[in-house]
Amino acid sequence: MVKAETKKTLILYALLAPTLVLYLLFFVYPVINGLTMGLYTYDIRVPLHYFIFFTPHTTYVGLKNYITIALDPLFQRALENTLIIMGACSAAQFLIGFGLAWLARKYGRVGDIFLSVALIPIVLSFVAVGLMWKWIYDPSFGLLDSMISYLRINGALKFVGLPTIPSSLTSNPNTAVLSVLLAANWQGIGLYAIIYSAGLRTISPSIYDSMKVDGLSDLQKITRVIWPMMKDTIALALVLVLASSFKIFDLVFTLTGMGPNSSDVISLYLYRFLKYSEGGSAAAVAFFMLIIGIVLIIVQFRLFRTRRSEK
Repeated sequence: MVKAETKKTLILYALLAPTLVLYLLFFVYPVINGLTMGLYTYDIRVPLHYFIFFTPHTTYVGLKNYITIALDPLFQRALENTLIIMGACSAAQFLIGFGLAWLARKYGRVGDIFLSVALIPIVLSFVAVGLMWKWIYDPSFGLLDSMISYLRINGALKFVGLPTIPSSLTSNPNTAVLSVLLAANWQGIGLYAIIYSAGLRTISPSIYDSMKVDGLSDLQKITRVIWPMMKDTIALALVLVLASSFKIFDLVFTLTGMGPNSSDVISLYLYRFLKYSEGGSAAAVAFFMLIIGIVLIIVQFRLFRTRRSEK
């Protein structure tokens, strides 16, 4: 009996071995290597025809790269922008996405059609969405500027003492992050509406009938009954939106290019170092991204605690 169990265990380890080797090779080793890279500065500016054969000249600097990055105001601004995007996208895609899912369930087929239309932007790439919204924001022929001029929105805002909308949202330091948020939420809301719609369908029809008999309003149904029963679905959606917002790059780069610096996110800040071959600083930024990623994983585990452990 013992030999049979041992043989079974060995077979399981043998089956897991290829996956474990790939995991160590393509995840664990790059992480460890990246941490050590942050302790050096690299000089790889060599002639192109030596590229295959050269070894970059390195200089050990200890924790200098990590300290410099941590104290850099541009990094702090990039981190702040990333957190703003994560928080704003989480709130918007939760509220609007759930609202669309609720309306789809309430109005049947008409709501399902509207939900399907809202899902279309998610099949587009971030680059395509960025280019489209860049044209919308264009101060010369963009749709947004045309609407502002036609409806005289700035005149009305100025009349009541509110700030006016600038001619170009992407190039204005005060509105660059807002332009990214509008485009990102437009693309992502449909996906989360589908997730919440699937969660609403898992609730028994008898629950909806009971709420109707009790005479609850829509707000009371959602806050008192629906949200507590959709805890796992909401947690999944929030984890997904946090992860996608944290690693956002294509959309920001397409909309704002390499500036203004006020629109930087962590991934774009990292790209600046890679562009100028500053491998040590790039590795230091990647380390801070790893720390933030670990925090997100911890949040994910806390959100997905099983009911068995809670009991």
